[in-house]
Amino acid sequence: MTKKAKSKQKLFDIFPGAMPDDAVYKTLQIELDPGDVKFSAPAQRHAYKGHPEDVPLIIPHLSQVISDPMYMGDDFKNPDKIEFVRMIPGTGKSALIAITIQMNDDDGYYHVCSSYLITQSEVDKKRDKGILKHVKKK
Repeated sequence: MTKKAKSKQKLFDIFPGAMPDDAVYKTLQIELDPGDVKFSAPAQRHAYKGHPEDVPLIIPHLSQVISDPMYMGDDFKNPDKIEFVRMIPGTGKSALIAITIQMNDDDGYYHVCSSYLITQSEVDKKRDKGILKHVKKK
C-alpha cells in the first residue's frame, strides 16, 4: 500500500478483547481491574506512521497477542505501559503490543499505544535484561 493510499484509508477503532488481568498479575505482579482493550483509530494512524509494513501483519493477530501472549514485560522506560509479545506466523518475527495499565477515564478502556514487529534477537535481549518474562498461565 502506498503512502498516499494509507493516508486516505479509513480507520476504525478495534476492540481486540479483554485485558488478561490475571496473567498480568501472575507474570508481572501488576494488579489491574478487569476491562477491555481498545486500539483506537488515532493510535493505529500513529503505528502506521512508524511501522507501515508491520501494522497490517499484526492486526489480524491482535486479539491473540493480547489474550495469549508468550511474553509480557515492563521496560520501565514507558511509565504506565506494559508489553505483550507473541510470534506472528509466517513472518519470522514477534508482535510487540504496548498497552496502558490504567483504564482511560473518558472511555473505560485499556489502550494500545504502540504495535510493531521485533526480531527473535530483540526478544532474546529483552528476556536477558529481565524486561520480558514468560507468561504465567492460570
